[in-house]
Amino acid sequence: MPPRRPPVPEIWPWLLLFLLLVIGGLLAAYFLTRDHKHAGSVAVPAVVGMKQDEAARRLDDRGLIPEITPKVSKFPSGTVFAQVPGGGTNVARHSRVTLSVSAVSVVRVPDVVRTSTSAALARLQAAGLTGKVTTVPAQAAAGVVVAQSPAAGAKVAKDSTVSLQASKGPATVPDVRGQLAADAKGALRTAGLVPVEFHVPGTQPKGTVTAQKPLPNKQVPSGSKVRINVSTGSTGGGGGGAGTTTTSAPAPAPQKVTVPDVVGIQQSAAQRRLHDGGLRARVKYLPSSRPAGVVTGQNPGGGTKVKKGSTVVLSVSRGPNPSLTVVPDVAGKTQQAATTTLENAGFKVQVLTVKPANPGQSGKVVDEQPAGSTSAPEGSTVTIYVGSG
Repeated sequence: MPPRRPPVPEIWPWLLLFLLLVIGGLLAAYFLTRDHKHAGSVAVPAVVGMKQDEAARRLDDRGLIPEITPKVSKFPSGTVFAQVPGGGTNVARHSRVTLSVSAVSVVRVPDVVRTSTSAALARLQAAGLTGKVTTVPAQAAAGVVVAQSPAAGAKVAKDSTVSLQASKGPATVPDVRGQLAADAKGALRTAGLVPVEFHVPGTQPKGTVTAQKPLPNKQVPSGSKVRINVSTGSTGGGGGGAGTTTTSAPAPAPQKVTVPDVVGIQQSAAQRRLHDGGLRARVKYLPSSRPAGVVTGQNPGGGTKVKKGSTVVLSVSRGPNPSLTVVPDVAGKTQQAATTTLENAGFKVQVLTVKPANPGQSGKVVDEQPAGSTSAPEGSTVTIYVGSG
């Protein structure tokens, strides 16, 4: 019998494997290009049916800004029953998402600005609302409402809280010229003002106040800053005798730095980032639906070129339902004493070191943010800047 031919190799398994590899490559390319297309965007979470606070937290975790609109509905009070954009929609980070929240009844916020605190609270109570008062520096008479949030005319759920800012009243600037710097600062703080010390050459004895701004007896909002020029005890003109010519070298050009973008991060972390970049921070707490302590704005904006040592103003959220406390003024205290004072008032403390204007400030607080005598959310962080070196 003739010998049998060897069996022909079956090639269909290899063809199947090749086909699977091709399909896998096409799928990988699709998902990679899709992810690239949506880089920097986020999917809006579906929050319909959740309670307002939980829904707002979910959105904030995705970097989105919730806007609450109370409306009368058949759903339980405080429940989100509609959202725009809808769940699953891809949007840019920091986009706004409108949430319709069920309310038993909706009322309009009355206009209580420029009225006394007692009259404002009475009007809010008559409208079915509650008022929460904090005092702020302002030119208006003490106890007069200078701002409110939500604004007049806004529709809110009945029994909502309206934040009122009442004036501390004007303060009279005392005359501190000719006094020692320590005594001058004490007099200004007693008057409800914030001293800001600058050291300048002068013929008066070292440590003596040679000028101030604003001038004495001027009426300013309580909590305003007053600049005092303190003599260094030298004229700065050199000690050359008759016939001696003194030539001063030209001042070096100021160093420029880039302002980091700190919007969307916590206030304490933002202050650290600015400090590391050679910049100062000034904190302003403002009404916002975002969680307390989150930076909602900055000026100058991220990417701006400024002189090293410039101040960046941070707008920080008070939170949806703020409970505010006055920040103790700890300027001039030792680090330990300042920390104890702030912690006893219910605040957390962050310490950053800076080069002091004079050796006598070493180990002492030369600045604090948020500033002393301003209001901040309970349990928030106060950064103290302590002289070192």
